[in-house]
Amino acid sequence: MKLKSTIHLLLLLVTALILAACGNDANSANADGKTIRAAIDTAAGGSFQIRTAAANNYFADRELNVELSNFAYGIDTVNAVLTKQADTGLAADYALLNSLGKGDFVVVSSLTGSDEHFNSVSLSEILAVKGIEVPADIKGKKIGVAKGTVSEYQWAKYLEHYSISEDDIKYVPYSTPDEAIVGMKKGDIDVVIGTGALIEKFKNIDGVHEIDRLSSVPDLSVSSYLIVDRKFAEANSEEIGKFLEGIEQGIEYVKGNPEGTADIGYKELKITKEDILLDLKRVNYTLGFTKEDYTHLSNMKAYLLERDILDEDFNLDEKLYLDPAKQVLKDKVTY
Repeated sequence: MKLKSTIHLLLLLVTALILAACGNDANSANADGKTIRAAIDTAAGGSFQIRTAAANNYFADRELNVELSNFAYGIDTVNAVLTKQADTGLAADYALLNSLGKGDFVVVSSLTGSDEHFNSVSLSEILAVKGIEVPADIKGKKIGVAKGTVSEYQWAKYLEHYSISEDDIKYVPYSTPDEAIVGMKKGDIDVVIGTGALIEKFKNIDGVHEIDRLSSVPDLSVSSYLIVDRKFAEANSEEIGKFLEGIEQGIEYVKGNPEGTADIGYKELKITKEDILLDLKRVNYTLGFTKEDYTHLSNMKAYLLERDILDEDFNLDEKLYLDPAKQVLKDKVTY
């Protein structure tokens, strides 16, 4: 009996050691770069270039295990990186600059941008309820804004353009598009910026109509960027390069196969294919980092500092880690 008990204990010990070893291997997957935890958005574009790359095994083909996690907006993916829930995230310029000084992460590439042929701002509408017919009527009204996102910057510039003081309006924050739609239906929100497929969803609310275009504000553009935890990026530069290559292939798929992209989007997000196809028309997918990207971010940072929106200044160059992009994208990195 004693011998059997001893053998049983030994077997349990060996099993425990094997399980512990397996657990260590699983936990160390991030350390060797073969697993990348990528936080992506669902509400501000859908990250379809990354979704299609994963769905079509473009990452797996490069021996990368990319684990995707869904968050509403880019700012939520930034917070995921800050809290170590993810290795990579994404953010539009405004949210990016507001967050760069708060944690140790770096910009490795652009993800979307504007050029002389494409500016997503031109496709954004100022939508209002009954009784608001022109921009001047916004004074004294309740403006819906996705807090922490580029929407804050867009509204600030829009009101400034029409000489409306922010003291003369009331910002109503929302965290998801559905929350904004409900808020407009209930009368809690009077005016919003509508983009892509959301425009028709807002216009389906009784009385909601377009009063202006965001493009009324001159020189207003939006770009978004891929961010990575600094330690992870520096320790896994080659894997980040492969990640960028997979995204580049994903962009090619999105541009060449919008119907297939819509199928993937519907399967993952349960967004109608028609809505996805509308959204794809307003997104200019990019990769790399150009002199124009640097100038754009520098100018916006100066604006945020001038308005005391940034808590403290930081050196933008120190927040860039472009080595992986330079290796795999080459001519797309001009800064």
